[in-house]
Amino acid sequence: HPVANGVAPGAQLMGVKSGDRRRGTGGTVAGRVRGLIACVRHKADVVNLSYGEPVERPDVGRFVEVLNEAVNKHSVVFVSSAGNNGPALSTVGAPGGTSSASIGVGAFVSPDMMQIDYSMREKLPEYMYTWTSRGPTTDGALGVSVVAPGGAITCVPNHTLKKGQLMNGTSMSSPNCAGSIALLLSALKQENIQWSPHSIKRALENTARQIEGVEVFAQGHGLLQIEPA
Repeated sequence: HPVANGVAPGAQLMGVKSGDRRRGTGGTVAGRVRGLIACVRHKADVVNLSYGEPVERPDVGRFVEVLNEAVNKHSVVFVSSAGNNGPALSTVGAPGGTSSASIGVGAFVSPDMMQIDYSMREKLPEYMYTWTSRGPTTDGALGVSVVAPGGAITCVPNHTLKKGQLMNGTSMSSPNCAGSIALLLSALKQENIQWSPHSIKRALENTARQIEGVEVFAQGHGLLQIEPA
């Protein structure tokens, strides 16, 4: 149905399991490594990971090693949620906010989203969700690359007996960014323009729109603007 179309309705989707029900809603590093290897094996252009967790040291570990190889050797654009542990500083999770090879995405809310999704009678200025995680990381990195809409009415499992549900989190903003990147890659391929994960990340950050009144550690380089990118 056209109303239920996502950001990139023509994209080919591949679902990869990386979680473990024995750990509730979480997973293991081994599971995520296997999932990312499967994405590389099946030649995915863009990977979204809406998982995150705190770490003591940023940009290290087995998953980061595989992530760096996927991005630098296999040209995978890796997008991940920054986390939902704000508004305090240095609350970004791994790998989205703490891995230099990933594009970490924070959660933005617009006046129209406030009215449509949350039935607010009065529109407030555009802003960040209060709970979206902030940088910087402990090694001095910004932590958040860009921000995207952090609320979406999406499909849910059949056992909920619902056709759709409003979901909130950087787990929503990250796939929004990934879908937008899919549009960008589609255009680049059609025009036979060479690209790399690093050029895509640089284009997104250089064209993002700064949100007035929001600190840099919350919005990173700003709100995703895919057409200028």
